[in-house]
Amino acid sequence: MARDAALVITWGGPVTGREGKSLEVFMESLAFYAQRAAEGKISNPEVYLAEDGSGGMLILKGKSDVLRELEESDEARKLLIKAHAIVNDLKSHWYLAGDEEIQRETQFFAEVGNQLGLM
Repeated sequence: MARDAALVITWGGPVTGREGKSLEVFMESLAFYAQRAAEGKISNPEVYLAEDGSGGMLILKGKSDVLRELEESDEARKLLIKAHAIVNDLKSHWYLAGDEEIQRETQFFAEVGNQLGLM
């Protein structure tokens, strides 16, 4: 079942000596995801950079099945491997969105909490 989702990729500063490459791969990644948005697969990528220059985040929104397919594509995997080689603390997290998903997930949380005797 496809769900409304977001893939949030965060990163720290570049590895010392790889600052130029970090900008190059950042722009390559933005172009890749912007192209997928232009194709209608995902919404426009949202980029946030830390004001102090210590890192940033990229938010990709869309249907979970499309985002998973995109994330598992050879091109996306290669971009991620490049990024790991040039920036610190690169992480990728999945988030669900929408009222239905939030209600479903909080219900699961409450059920499990009750099963464990924590609620």
